[in-house]
Amino acid sequence: MTRSTWRKTAAVAIAMAAAAVIVPRDASPQTTAAPASVDRTRRGEARFYQHCSLCHMGRIVKDDVYDPMGPRLSGVFKNVTPEREKVVRTQIQQGSPRMPGFQYTFTPAEFEDLIAFMKTL
Repeated sequence: MTRSTWRKTAAVAIAMAAAAVIVPRDASPQTTAAPASVDRTRRGEARFYQHCSLCHMGRIVKDDVYDPMGPRLSGVFKNVTPEREKVVRTQIQQGSPRMPGFQYTFTPAEFEDLIAFMKTL
């Protein structure tokens, strides 16, 4: 075996060993994407923390207790009737004297993401 043939053989062997380390043998094009409902909930959680948490999570300290400015939202969608859900959706969109409305803040898809997250509270 000549020196140049030996180098070529060694280079091919090194390349094959590197490929075996980089690419696993059972590499198949499997997707590990989360279900759409999980993605929707995660996006809704981000919207909640960005727009709602300031008032609806405890941030103001009164007598060494964190007290939210607005009502706590945990359980607001537990065993909810369709009429009650409609009232909550309207409240979020139109607001009240103490709460801003968000009908111009969220797209319809973003609003549904927010509702999906609130249903997990």
